[in-house]
Amino acid sequence: MRKINDLIPDVLDNFEPDCYHKRNRVLMLWENIVGEELASFVRPTGFEGSVLMLRVVHPAASMEIGLRKREILLKLNSEFNEELFSDLKIV
Repeated sequence: MRKINDLIPDVLDNFEPDCYHKRNRVLMLWENIVGEELASFVRPTGFEGSVLMLRVVHPAASMEIGLRKREILLKLNSEFNEELFSDLKIV
């Protein structure tokens, strides 16, 4: 169990209006970032702090996300030239 003091930075990070808005805008570009084919199997479901949560409907797509994680994060973050997402998590 985590202490409340450990959770506060994550909660505040999610509520920063500018960062929250930027993250949502980048998610709208998901298909352009990962490609139409991969986007048909992988959809962003939201984010927790700087971790982008993804829903994957095919095991091969999950493996491709793992292989391309660094590239995808670079493209996501390059939209605003700042680190909006630090990791991808398949849920």
